[in-house]
Amino acid sequence: MPIEDKIKTYSVSLFQTNFQDNFRQIRLNLESGGTAAIQFPAVRPNNWLQFIGADTSLFMTQDQFTDVYHLIQSESPVFFTALEFEGLQVGAVHTQFDLSAGETPGEGDEDPQSLEAIIRRAKKKG
Repeated sequence: MPIEDKIKTYSVSLFQTNFQDNFRQIRLNLESGGTAAIQFPAVRPNNWLQFIGADTSLFMTQDQFTDVYHLIQSESPVFFTALEFEGLQVGAVHTQFDLSAGETPGEGDEDPQSLEAIIRRAKKKG
């Protein structure tokens, strides 16, 4: 599972098939050597996050394509995170987090469902 894995290169495809119109896909080559394919169908399938060895397949909805593509184009560095952890599934394209900020002593994370908090817990469980 890629956790805060730096995106080295990417490619974008827009095409149609005989079973789906307006198909959009962003393929990522990650610093770890893995790859990720992000697909943007009109309706997200139930099995929207899949891990195959070092490769990840993530499905987001069509309306998220522009935001994801813009983030990859305009920011540097950009990271990919996909994980199944504590019953939660996460798929994200994001800028770098300050994970060293951690949590307040004795209080735990202010927002334990934030992506930063989830990544901290996943890295601890390793």
